[in-house]
Amino acid sequence: MKNYFFLPAFFLFALAGSAQNNNTIEVPLAQYAKDDRFDKYQLTLALFKVKGDTILSMDFEGTRPVQIIRIKKTGKHKEFAYGNLFFSGSKNNYNPGYVSVLVGDPYQRNPTLYIDHNQNFDFSDDSSYRLPYFDEKPLEVELMNAQNKDGRIKILLSRTRPYGQKYEFRKYMDEYYAMTYKDRISIANEFCYREQRYIAREGMVMLGKERFKIALLDANANGLYNDAAIDKVLFVNPTDSILDATNPLHYVTFAKDGQNTYFEKNDKLYKIILADPAGKFIHIQESKEEVNFNRIAIGKKVPKVKLSPVKGNSFKISKFKRKEVYLYFGNKSSKNFVSDTMLLRQIAQLNPDKLKVICVLYVGKSYELRIFNSEALPNYNLVFGTKELSNKLGVNSLPQYLYLGKHRRVKQYGLNPNEFLRAYHTLKK
Repeated sequence: MKNYFFLPAFFLFALAGSAQNNNTIEVPLAQYAKDDRFDKYQLTLALFKVKGDTILSMDFEGTRPVQIIRIKKTGKHKEFAYGNLFFSGSKNNYNPGYVSVLVGDPYQRNPTLYIDHNQNFDFSDDSSYRLPYFDEKPLEVELMNAQNKDGRIKILLSRTRPYGQKYEFRKYMDEYYAMTYKDRISIANEFCYREQRYIAREGMVMLGKERFKIALLDANANGLYNDAAIDKVLFVNPTDSILDATNPLHYVTFAKDGQNTYFEKNDKLYKIILADPAGKFIHIQESKEEVNFNRIAIGKKVPKVKLSPVKGNSFKISKFKRKEVYLYFGNKSSKNFVSDTMLLRQIAQLNPDKLKVICVLYVGKSYELRIFNSEALPNYNLVFGTKELSNKLGVNSLPQYLYLGKHRRVKQYGLNPNEFLRAYHTLKK
């Protein structure tokens, strides 16, 4: 079982709802949420025919010896199939990290699913579920961590689409199972089920006028949400419907045991005080501590990064080496995006011969940048935002701002457009 982050036991205190206490905020994480892989990945629950009263253990494509497992079947079914759901919170001697399932009458319209929650391979003492047909609502099931019953993930199972829809993929999967699992007979992919996994829990941070979503992501799918150096804290804008767990601008990984975990959001630094192992809540605190976040030191040069504008050829930032540069990093859902980009127009007019403004815009599709360009008609440089670019320039959240002097030397991070506009004539001295 995991330990809480990062407070001594004598200092734990109860917080009501989303109330603030001693500047510490409790955020309930009351619901599961989709991460970016939920709809993208095509994970299939592979099913194999049951022979008599035995099934075979996972051999991981020949890397582990196969074991014959005796099971106890249940229900009045003509035939059975079996499979395994990946869940690293599972403990058993045959398939560690997996939960075995049994499907009664797998070729029927609505087969019966049995999940071996207690890992004893006796399916007569487990709950049964009705599996959906093609056009029916997916089945939702939860898997519980063996040591912490409150620690769970949710899996959606939906019938894979009939032939004619993603035919090549289905054909490939049938061939793959036939080649990889030669010691067992697979059920045709047409009668298998797609897995979609809820491994994140989210809530809304509400601190004064501040609003953003925060979530815990169970990166190793064990039902626990605060594994050091593995699990993640995600933070996105209130209107974002998907949690991006692949973009470092939107997450931090829990620090190693004994170290504090911090993240930046909307020009503020937050410290993780407590993260519930079961992912039901998180305590955060605004912090004034100095945290580097891999930023480039004041006075040091930034790398000669390549910038890709909305129109024309790519160029290196060293193109402006004899000028000062103000960079704005954001996306259309960033806090104050509309007012910030209006202020960028004013900043671009302050001293066009000596100060260049670059708006680094992060978009899902390239055409979104072109649309913004045609609507806003910016008088500043508009370029594509990428993970590589933000990483090289020490940018860890959106929105973010970077002021460079001549020869690409860092002057200051964190000056928003309004602050920069008001202070420019003082800063440039």
